[in-house]
Amino acid sequence: MSQTVSGSTPSPQELIKQFNHACKLHENNKIREAIDEYKSLLILLPDSPLLHFNCALAHFDIHQFNEAEKHYREACQITPEDPDVHYNRGLNFRRLGKIKEGAESFAQAVKLGDSSVDTLYSLALCYQDLHDNDGAALSYELILSRDPNHLSTLNNYAYLCHKIGESKKAEKLYRRLLRYKPDHQAAQHMINSLSGQTPDSAPLDYVETVFDNYAKDFEDSLLGRLQYKTPMALWDRYCHFFREVPRKYCLDLGCGTGLAGVQFAPCCSHMVGVDISEEMLAVANEKNLYNELKKDDISHFLCTAQPFSFDLIIAADVFIYLGDLKKIFTACFEKTKEGGVFLFSVEESTSEQFEIKETGRFGHSTQYIQNLCQKTGWSILDMHPSNLRQEKEEWIKGYLFILHK
Repeated sequence: MSQTVSGSTPSPQELIKQFNHACKLHENNKIREAIDEYKSLLILLPDSPLLHFNCALAHFDIHQFNEAEKHYREACQITPEDPDVHYNRGLNFRRLGKIKEGAESFAQAVKLGDSSVDTLYSLALCYQDLHDNDGAALSYELILSRDPNHLSTLNNYAYLCHKIGESKKAEKLYRRLLRYKPDHQAAQHMINSLSGQTPDSAPLDYVETVFDNYAKDFEDSLLGRLQYKTPMALWDRYCHFFREVPRKYCLDLGCGTGLAGVQFAPCCSHMVGVDISEEMLAVANEKNLYNELKKDDISHFLCTAQPFSFDLIIAADVFIYLGDLKKIFTACFEKTKEGGVFLFSVEESTSEQFEIKETGRFGHSTQYIQNLCQKTGWSILDMHPSNLRQEKEEWIKGYLFILHK
């Protein structure tokens, strides 16, 4: 509809009519037709910031983020003082995984007068992803000055304070969050960790949410920044005792993205992975290592699993979210055939039993594991000290165990 008569230029009224038609298509979710109309108009009006902006929004709606960026860039060049363009460009940069550029766009929107909670919150998330704790904290403080019960900010800001060691401020923020949302399990769990109250395990909803949100960056963060090598270390200990022993059925408890599966798949004919996080399982599935992947709580899975027994059970960095392990050890013993092996890691504990740490993770003493093995029938074949991963540039100490039935 770019021309009304062949070879003629549309009148201003006709251009307005065509633009309104494109907007109506956009509103009615006929996105591709709307894009065609916007681009037809852009041929005639290439310097229209509104057309570029609307075209970018339409491309964003159908997840064509690279195309959207082309039009956001044009709109920014034509009208650099429009904060709305910078805000939406920032959202698009986040979808492209360009967090630094996203932060710059949101910051520019704020500089131009956009002090809305949505913009400040998006900026805070970018700063947090970039590990700019001061920038994130400042943005969260601004949000809470405008909206004291902004739940996402209370949650994220509390987590940030907890992470950087500002425990008193973190606890205060968690308690504020609980006043507005008394059933917030993650906040209660973190208060327990800060106040020294030790529950039997972390709430399932909390664990699921943490790993669903963490899935995309999980391996880069663990293997790179945190120097996580527990699955490889467990494999090395296993090979020290069982180098030539193949395993028919292997169970990877809390399999995550499949890091342990990478190590142990060569010795297993049939591998089952279980995890509470759908997003983690999606990443694990891409590795094509597992014969079966199950979304389930590991305790529930063990109590309801199919009758065949496993030759090998692995739990790499899983028990940091569980305190009392008696039920798990008993179920694993029942699901393991004679001669089977149970491998796992635990964070060290200064208590005689298990404890929840300020990080929200659980530690288990070697004495606790030894007593539990005596009660549940397991024999300890190997107990090996290990540097599990780094945190704040220091190693988290723990132990690798090999149990034998």
